[in-house]
Amino acid sequence: MTGKNKYVVLLTTILLIVFGQNARAQDPNFSQFYNNPIYYNPSMTAIGHGLAWRANARNLWGPVPGKFNTYSASVDAEALNKTGLGLIAYSDVAGEGMLRTQGAYIHYSYRPLETKRIIVQAGLSGGFIHKSIDWSQLNFSDQYDEVFGNVKPTAFVAPGYNNVMYPDFATGATVRFNAGKAESRDKKMTTTVGLSFHHLTRPKDAFISDGQRLPVKWLLHANTGILLNGLVYAPGFIFERQNKFQTFTIGANVMKSPVFAGLWFRNRSFNLGLKSYDSFIFNLGLNTLFNKTTRMRVTYGYDFTISRLKTSAMGTHELSIVFEFDDKVLFQSVKDKRRQKSKNKFKECVNF
Repeated sequence: MTGKNKYVVLLTTILLIVFGQNARAQDPNFSQFYNNPIYYNPSMTAIGHGLAWRANARNLWGPVPGKFNTYSASVDAEALNKTGLGLIAYSDVAGEGMLRTQGAYIHYSYRPLETKRIIVQAGLSGGFIHKSIDWSQLNFSDQYDEVFGNVKPTAFVAPGYNNVMYPDFATGATVRFNAGKAESRDKKMTTTVGLSFHHLTRPKDAFISDGQRLPVKWLLHANTGILLNGLVYAPGFIFERQNKFQTFTIGANVMKSPVFAGLWFRNRSFNLGLKSYDSFIFNLGLNTLFNKTTRMRVTYGYDFTISRLKTSAMGTHELSIVFEFDDKVLFQSVKDKRRQKSKNKFKECVNF
C-alpha cells in the first residue's frame, strides 16, 4: 500500500470514529480555551466590562490529507441590569469538506452577586447545529488491494440522508474573585472558576446509529492572573468530558507587556503520567493597548503531538485575535453608564 493510501485509510478511520456507531461524537475544541470563553461556557458572556470580539482558527494535523479545520467568531457585551448578551458561530470541516459541522448560538448571562471582591454569574445559550457529509468521497479499507491500491468496490451502503439540523442548548455558572488591592501596583490576583453543561436535551444526530443521542458534555475550567514583580503569570486548566471522551489541558502564560508566551499540556485524564499526554502546546502572543479602554490580543499556538499519531499528524496550528472595548455597553450610552456606576462595581485586579 502506498504512503498516500495509508493516509486515506487513516483519514477514513478517524472519520468513522467521529460519526461512528456508538454515540460518542466529540465536539471540536481549541487549545487557547481562555481566548474563546463563551464557546466553552455561556456564563462567561460579558464576564468582563464592555464589549469583546473574538476570532479563532485551528488547523489540525496539517500533513494529513483531509483539511481538519475549525473556525469560530463571537461577540459579547454588557447590557442593562447586570445582564450580558452574546453571539457565537463556528464551523468544523474534516476530510476535504466531506464532513462539515456548523453551529450558531445566542448567549444570555445574569450576575446575581457583585461586590468589589467577587462576582457570580450564570448563563444560558441556545442555537442550532447543522451537519452535512458527502458519502461519495469516502474511501474504506475493503476497497484497497495490497498491490493495485483502490480497485475494489466497498460493502458500505450509504444512508439515505446527507445532512441534519437540530436545536442545541447549554448552561453554566462562573465565579470570579480578587485577591490583593486593586490600587496596588504589584502582588495582586484575579481568579475565575467555571462549570458548564452542553447538549442538555441530548439531540439526535443523523450520523449516529438510530436511537442514539448526542452525549451531554460537561467541563470545568479555571484560570488566574497574578501580577508579581512586573510580570503577569496566568496559569489555568480545563477538563472536558463527553461520554467516554475526556481531555485535560493545563499550563500557564507569562506576560511582560506587550509580549507573552506560554507552555501547556493536553492529557487524556487528570493522570499526569507521560504515557497519557496527547500534546505539548506552545503559545506566543502580543497584547496591544490602543488607549485606556481598548486593547487587542493576538496569539499563535502550536500543538506538538506526542501521541501515537505524531509521525503522521505532526502538529496543529491555532491563531486567535481578541478585541476588547471597555467603554461599549449595549442599550445605554457610555455617559449614562458612568453616571450609574455602583460603589460595589467589580474591577479585575489583574486583566491578562
